[in-house]
Amino acid sequence: MAYLDNDNFASEDRRNHAFQAINAVREAVTLAKGTSLPITYERAFDLIEDLDPKLYESITKLLTSKNESETVKYYKEMAEIKSTPEKKIEPNDLIQKDIDSHEELIGDTSFTNNRFIAKKIFELRSAREYFKPRQISEHKVLNQDFYLRSISSFDEPIYKNDNYKDYKIGKNKFLRLRLLHPDKDEEVLGVDLVYEQFDLQREQVRFVHLQYKMWNANTLYFSQSKNLLPQLDKIESNLCKSGYCRGPEHGKRDKYRFPYCSGFLRPTSRIAQEDSKLISTGLHVPICLVREIQQANTKLTKDNCAEKSLSSKIFEELFNSNLIGSRWIPISELDQFYEQKGLNSYSNRIRVHAQEVDVEYDIDKKRDES
Repeated sequence: MAYLDNDNFASEDRRNHAFQAINAVREAVTLAKGTSLPITYERAFDLIEDLDPKLYESITKLLTSKNESETVKYYKEMAEIKSTPEKKIEPNDLIQKDIDSHEELIGDTSFTNNRFIAKKIFELRSAREYFKPRQISEHKVLNQDFYLRSISSFDEPIYKNDNYKDYKIGKNKFLRLRLLHPDKDEEVLGVDLVYEQFDLQREQVRFVHLQYKMWNANTLYFSQSKNLLPQLDKIESNLCKSGYCRGPEHGKRDKYRFPYCSGFLRPTSRIAQEDSKLISTGLHVPICLVREIQQANTKLTKDNCAEKSLSSKIFEELFNSNLIGSRWIPISELDQFYEQKGLNSYSNRIRVHAQEVDVEYDIDKKRDES
């Protein structure tokens, strides 16, 4: 992804967009797994590498320099110095050579006090692990388009030229993840997550859209935040005013649930330094309530949205219990919705699109179990 590697753009902005993308992937998989604990950042890195190796390289350059030990940096420099135009030297090869020499030294002597040599070998092995490719262990990649050809939404991709993979996350549950980003660097304005849950037996789907936005010290100024108001307008127009936050047309509700809000603002922390820890705030604020706060305040803060927002854990539990999110609609209606709203084209944000498919989905049973 050119934008994340482009030094013409501020490194802080690129780093924060990379961090938002990691958080969106992390949240999508956590929703799909239905666990009380989010997946690790390491697992999110694994999945991004699986989906888009080039994007993975760009993100790790911006976010994981803190994982480079002095030993790793040393061998990187050594490899660069020893490399020639005719032959490129890899740091891993240099490390392995030194490991072999140290292990040979221990093996050829009867001297038993080799504590510091053994410590050095451990240090070298740890550095060697840094250069090994990440392995997908928990989520094995399935054959693409596994058996969903009968569903129109999957016959032809909603997005053109998209990168997606299918993952088995349960006995009868699968997750399709897509990563999309604008063609032009200057159009990268933010990150969002589109999450859809399919019921194939009833041929219905429901969804939630999360707009990630960076804030400083748990504060987001409405007037000073670049593009925030136009993005809120777009979500409000596409989702809230389209009627997807309204309940079923019949007057009576046969099940208890919260309002059918399907658009949320997801504030995330900024990363000021390369070696900052990957820690994100977990608030989810419905767009309609963001608008209420905007009418009375110049900024969104952790305090003024505390009683209008959901934590990550509560948000995930409620969505998986069908207590928040849009109402169920026919899958064909979702296709029409995307087409009418132009959501099937590349947006001006890095987009994570997640589609959860449970081949034996029973919402009543799911709610009873939860």
